[in-house]
Amino acid sequence: MNGRSVCPSLFQGCHIGFGGQAGLLTRLAGDAVGHWTDLDRAATDAPLAPAETERLTLIARTPADLRRAVPLAGLLPHAATVTVAIAESPDWRTPPVPVPGNARCWNGLLDVRLRRGDDGSWWAEVGFGTRAPAGEVLKAVSRGLTGRSLSTPYMPVVALAGAGSCHWRPGDPNVTLASLLGPIPGRRAAPGSDLFLRTVGTGAPPWRIPDVHPIDRAGIPDGVAGNAGVDARNGPAPSLAPDDLPPVDEISICPIGFTSAVGGPVGEIHDGGEAYEITAHGDVVARVPRSGALTEVDVARTRGLLGVTVDLGREPCGPSAGLARIVCGLAAAGVPVVADPGPEWRAVLGPGLVEAMSRFGPEDLADPLSREEFSIRLRRAALASHGTVARWRALARTRNVPVPERPAVSVLLCTRRPEMVEFALGQVARQRGVEVEVVLSLHGFPRDLPAVAGAISSYGGEITVIEEDGDRVFGEVLNRAARRARGTFLAKMDDDDWYGPDHLSDLLLAQRYSNADLVGTASEFVYLDAIDVTIHREIRTETYADRVAGSSMLVSRAALDEAGGFRPIPRTVDGQLLEAVSSAGGRIYRTHGFNYIVSRRRISGHTWQEPLTTFLGSYRRQWRGFHANPLMEMGGSTGEERSVMSGGAATREGQQ
Repeated sequence: MNGRSVCPSLFQGCHIGFGGQAGLLTRLAGDAVGHWTDLDRAATDAPLAPAETERLTLIARTPADLRRAVPLAGLLPHAATVTVAIAESPDWRTPPVPVPGNARCWNGLLDVRLRRGDDGSWWAEVGFGTRAPAGEVLKAVSRGLTGRSLSTPYMPVVALAGAGSCHWRPGDPNVTLASLLGPIPGRRAAPGSDLFLRTVGTGAPPWRIPDVHPIDRAGIPDGVAGNAGVDARNGPAPSLAPDDLPPVDEISICPIGFTSAVGGPVGEIHDGGEAYEITAHGDVVARVPRSGALTEVDVARTRGLLGVTVDLGREPCGPSAGLARIVCGLAAAGVPVVADPGPEWRAVLGPGLVEAMSRFGPEDLADPLSREEFSIRLRRAALASHGTVARWRALARTRNVPVPERPAVSVLLCTRRPEMVEFALGQVARQRGVEVEVVLSLHGFPRDLPAVAGAISSYGGEITVIEEDGDRVFGEVLNRAARRARGTFLAKMDDDDWYGPDHLSDLLLAQRYSNADLVGTASEFVYLDAIDVTIHREIRTETYADRVAGSSMLVSRAALDEAGGFRPIPRTVDGQLLEAVSSAGGRIYRTHGFNYIVSRRRISGHTWQEPLTTFLGSYRRQWRGFHANPLMEMGGSTGEERSVMSGGAATREGQQ
């Protein structure tokens, strides 16, 4: 399956992501690779010739590189046999099983073969009875890698022009390709795009089409990525702002795979000449092209490091956009990046990311809790400023293009305990960064009880109150609440657990980068009221899983409906929903538990009746009294740490 085995007149080959790694590409494609097309350098107005061919092979180094090829799908020819290969992939990625779309070409499908090479590469070969658009196969393989959820929500439709412009819309199959001089092709009697971005280098060609105002971004010397600056080896660069950088593809560069406890060294980022290098003790851990196009494979190779340091203080030629992209990408992935940015670096990284960096130093990396807190603050700030969604919403504002509102979250809050209503509503009221409504189900008591009425009237947000008969089973109470909710996502919160102010916003963030149908946290932190101890449990997080804490779940309305809703039974309702989502083909993701403290107080009426030994079998730390980590933002509620125990196997996670 290489360029030497097929007659050149009947074969077309293209590749992406192999800058500086020609040896790897040659092993996969053969000596004829020199005649293949590098999609990172492909012009957006010049389809690959010829328009039709017998066989086409596209080889990407990583899934992230494959996603960068998706906007260029329209450049690929029609072919009878299409092969899409991925050279390297992290363990957490699913196999690239093609997921067909609605294109008519799939009616002519003859066969699909998926195999894994001895070197770990993946090869998907798709054959048709007649020549079909190879770009449709590229999209189908990309869908298989990332799940069925749409990967570009809440963003405008974009037209791209120029080599390297694909870095600006990774994974987006809905772009319009154009030439640098226009015009922009239309769409079914509609404009071809809402925004138009060109990568034009230092000499932008004149633009003469009225009422269309392109966003121009320069290209780096080798033409691989859009960049408003110049490589540090080639002289001074103008000051950069965050919007001058291509965005971080959060579907690829994200916290998935983060390891909370590692024993490795602290790495360093160096300029290695042809590429940037992340090294530790003199050994190269990862090599990133000068474009700064970090991939999930590069991130996976850094997971064994405590963190990385980088010198962002010296600015002889101004910040390098490639290095800035690497720093932003590592931060978005939750890799602790220790740096003291100078003024120009502060401008390009943005105030949020700089502020997160300033909170911690190398000494904080040795403590697993401090290190993970650092990681969480970095990923929030980086994705909020440099993620794909954030970048395009910001660019849309520069052109007065409206974008849809962010999805609303409906919190399903069901309680049998009137005395807990005020506390529970207070936890919801703390949430920030997300539009929230509460659907409060009073299970077996009326709303006119003084304590209940006062709590409801003092709650400042949107709230719907439902009085439920005490004999109605818990699952049906939740279903009735879900029917009254208006949010795109439904979140479940308990009346006696503690929630940090970023609990819901972090769940939405995790849903975005995981593409999961249901997300939740781990019950890492538990307060045991009977013995007045808080424990930190040993539970793996930032991973796809089959279990999450029941009172932390966030599920899309579509996934809840497809799973049949909550099972109408009195107990184990949450666990049954998890099984139903999995059985329906949905994905479940477990993010960090630093926004959530499980309560095991001496109060009656809770549907989860686990003994204390469930929590004491394996834990990392314990504190005398109630302890809240800094991300909970609970002031002086920190208890006294009195012992540290190495975690063994993860304990069983109970569900309500």
